[in-house]
Amino acid sequence: MSLPRLVFRPAYFNSPSRRPILSRCFHTSRFDSGIKILFCGSDDFSLRSLKALQAMQESSKNSIIESIDVVVKYEKPSGRGLKDQRANPIKDFAGKKSLNIFSLDEEQFNHWEPPRAVDLIIAVSFGLFIPSRILEYARFGGLNVHPSFLPKYWGASPIQHAIINDDKTTGVVVQTLHPEKFDAGRIIAKSNPVAIEIDPTVFHPPITDPESPYRKLESKLGDIGASLLTNVIKNQHYDHVVQQKLPEIEIDEPRKRAPLLTTEDSRILFGEMTGREVFLRSLVFNHLFCYTRKFKASKRPQPYVRVTMEPFRLPTPLEYKKSLKGATPETQWVYLPHISPITGKTVKNRPGSVGLRIGKDEWVCFEYFTTAGKNRQNAKSWDQKDRKTVKLFSRD
Repeated sequence: MSLPRLVFRPAYFNSPSRRPILSRCFHTSRFDSGIKILFCGSDDFSLRSLKALQAMQESSKNSIIESIDVVVKYEKPSGRGLKDQRANPIKDFAGKKSLNIFSLDEEQFNHWEPPRAVDLIIAVSFGLFIPSRILEYARFGGLNVHPSFLPKYWGASPIQHAIINDDKTTGVVVQTLHPEKFDAGRIIAKSNPVAIEIDPTVFHPPITDPESPYRKLESKLGDIGASLLTNVIKNQHYDHVVQQKLPEIEIDEPRKRAPLLTTEDSRILFGEMTGREVFLRSLVFNHLFCYTRKFKASKRPQPYVRVTMEPFRLPTPLEYKKSLKGATPETQWVYLPHISPITGKTVKNRPGSVGLRIGKDEWVCFEYFTTAGKNRQNAKSWDQKDRKTVKLFSRD
């Protein structure tokens, strides 16, 4: 019988650097068999990392990975009669691959204990904080794949904030899981910069469409993150002793929070936003909203009515020159007929779009709108509104 072998795991103290200080515990061996992974994820971005790990497990004869258990965040049913439940791609994939699945809400997760031995916890776009209590179950602690160059855009919505802020590039890092803070671990892998390419002159598909700018960027970053993660696993950079020999990865980015976006972030703020800011915001929401109010002579104004608009683009130079440049300061919208990009001529059987004034010389175009309580309509229907009596507002 062999004697137990000394290994190391991190313990965090209140030191300024927040770097792991090694403490001692005992295992019979460090790499005598494949590692047991507990994977925590929720969406398409995290699914790509899970698929890569599962493929690694299946393809290797002497696999680095012995097992993968999966934790997903339980989503309560919603909608009328509480019959609607959002699909979870992680749960669907794990089920098809016969992986152990644990579906837990936040309260359950706060008191949950892994039912069997864990070597490494991997959290990718999970949505819940992995506390030190759970990290202590894993002899190698935990890793996180994050779609930004930390510390910039730490938080729940890094891709959305990169698009909204009109960043030209972004990237992916693999970091260790910090036992006390979100996105405050040591970065052990970093991708090259990834270009954010968006054409502002066309109406893009909604965010639910795989071809939308957001989903395409998410997919690209997801693949890059999965590749970084598998390289970390192959090279055993998840191990704390190995990590001590790795060079420090420095990222010259300002610390900036990327909180979860809310409905309020989809509000059009007239006079405060530029046309481009409205357009970029529309790429991370299904629609944007504002309010209309009808005024009639010698009568009390009617109530504010919420209206949503989508999709958006910026006006072409020709549209601006022919229709928008000469609009009076009081003009809030201008109907723009559809112009063929090939012939440059108006196409009569197409509904066109609405040029919406955001501020002085700031315009954006939308194609469809939905007034509260009514069906979706096209730009031609919007043009039937009376410009003298119907006004647009940011707030009710």
